[in-house]
Amino acid sequence: MIQRISYKILLVDDDPNCLDAIDQLMQRDGYETLPISQGLDAIKIVTEKIIDLAIVDYNLPDIDGIKIIRQIKRTKPYIPVIMVTAQPSTEVRMASLEAGAYSFISKPINIPNFRQVVAEALQSPRLRNGERKMVFVKWIRWIVNR
Repeated sequence: MIQRISYKILLVDDDPNCLDAIDQLMQRDGYETLPISQGLDAIKIVTEKIIDLAIVDYNLPDIDGIKIIRQIKRTKPYIPVIMVTAQPSTEVRMASLEAGAYSFISKPINIPNFRQVVAEALQSPRLRNGERKMVFVKWIRWIVNR
């Protein structure tokens, strides 16, 4: 029997309606989600849990999305990050991509395009070879050392 991989997606947005809508969409598509409304909480989650993708809003009350991307890329550079914002200025777009964002999506979100970007980000080679490989190696070491 082939087991399907369940990807874990961190969702960061201070707008409860937007966070809930993206959360429901991702769950309907079969993803496990971790919805968070504070940027600093998101950074803590990334350091403590296995995350396959982060979807981050630019405007947050405690820290901006660019700083979150930079922190994620410092600790776990293989995690793709999608920046989502209602302020699609060229400056924000360029800053997001320079910080290491996989993609930049403007609100209101085009659902088919959003789903495609999420699927492509989850298939990125950096993710496939990143933390899942590390977990597998740790698991093998645990078995060998028993």
